Amino acid sequence: MEEHLTRFKYAPSFCEENVWHLCREPAFEGVKLKVVFVLSHGGICRLWNQKISGDSDEPVCWDYHAFLIAFDEEWMAWDLDTKLGMPVPMGGYIANTFRNPDDLPDIFEPVFRVLDAEEYLSTFSSDRSHMQGPGGEWMANPPEWEPILQLGESTFEWFINPEGGPGELLTLEALRLGYSG
Repeated sequence: MEEHLTRFKYAPSFCEENVWHLCREPAFEGVKLKVVFVLSHGGICRLWNQKISGDSDEPVCWDYHAFLIAFDEEWMAWDLDTKLGMPVPMGGYIANTFRNPDDLPDIFEPVFRVLDAEEYLSTFSSDRSHMQGPGGEWMANPPEWEPILQLGESTFEWFINPEGGPGELLTLEALRLGYSG
């Protein structure tokens, strides 16, 4: 699948839409796919090896992040924002993206929402309002494609709620045990 990397739809700061489009790629037809949202109860998620960071030794702090995992003999991470390459075996992705988990206050420990790609494709909808400031200005340039609007309303907030929503919520250790071994 490596040869398809340059043709994936991508817009910086719109990982949830990037993943939605990635799930629809013909290269993944017949492959078991899951969407993973990285969340925390404190609203800050610390990730290393993100393209936006100029220094691999420093994390990027997002309010949430989303990436795809695909099963091809083992679970592989497909993160369009990582410097680690694609795909990356989940064990290596987890170890290099979520460093030093023990030095975080409990409120900022990562929580992972994992759901089947089919469910994500059929229920995700976003009017992109979460990317606009109080005056309506864009906090990041929106993608060139049309917003993903389904079901008559935005369901975006449902996916980034660390308390409830679709799929299952996992700790870092549960994600490691379930998808990297």
